[in-house]
Amino acid sequence: MTAATATTTAAHRATLIKLIHVAKRELGQSQGLDEVAYRQILLSVGKDSSLKTMAVPGMVAVLEHLKSKGFKVRPKAGDRRQAVNPGASKVRALWLFLHQLGEVRDPSEKALAAYVKRIAHVDDLHWAGSKATDLLIETLKKWAMRLLPGAIKALADEVLVRHRVQPFDALQLAVFLRAANASVNYEGFDHHLWAWQDLMELLGRPVGGVAQALEAQR
Repeated sequence: MTAATATTTAAHRATLIKLIHVAKRELGQSQGLDEVAYRQILLSVGKDSSLKTMAVPGMVAVLEHLKSKGFKVRPKAGDRRQAVNPGASKVRALWLFLHQLGEVRDPSEKALAAYVKRIAHVDDLHWAGSKATDLLIETLKKWAMRLLPGAIKALADEVLVRHRVQPFDALQLAVFLRAANASVNYEGFDHHLWAWQDLMELLGRPVGGVAQALEAQR
């Protein structure tokens, strides 16, 4: 990670933390959200008990959850307002997932808008119709699929070493882990996302909210 990328990521994290703290305070005043309930939201939605160690997609998922409970972000002058329809949320979740994978350097809404304009030829997600949104989703999934097999292999190698199990194909390991709990069709992007998430959880690392965000939009 370059110094510029680290600075951008740190700034984005700081903004999310500030917004979540504001949401916590306002919902505490208006709806009685207490510390215990807040911590439960962090853990169940953001997959981490602390904002300090939570991944960016997890923070985004927490913020979206708090918005669903009534919190409203008051944009500053010049800020880019997020599109909040289901398709836009799915596109944003994939964009932040690519950032978590280390591929997208700038996870900001401004950078996403630039990507949307290049792929869908509209200024940002506010103007993306259903066809443009579907195109963006599929394009982002294909982008992620260029990275996920390698990421899964690296994680599986760590799991094999840490848990001292007999080595075998990384994807088979991840499929085995999930197949113990459910019978699903292991093909394509979903298969790889689940495998990545299983391995991250085995290593005790925050997975963020990408899987939950994508599931919520189906």
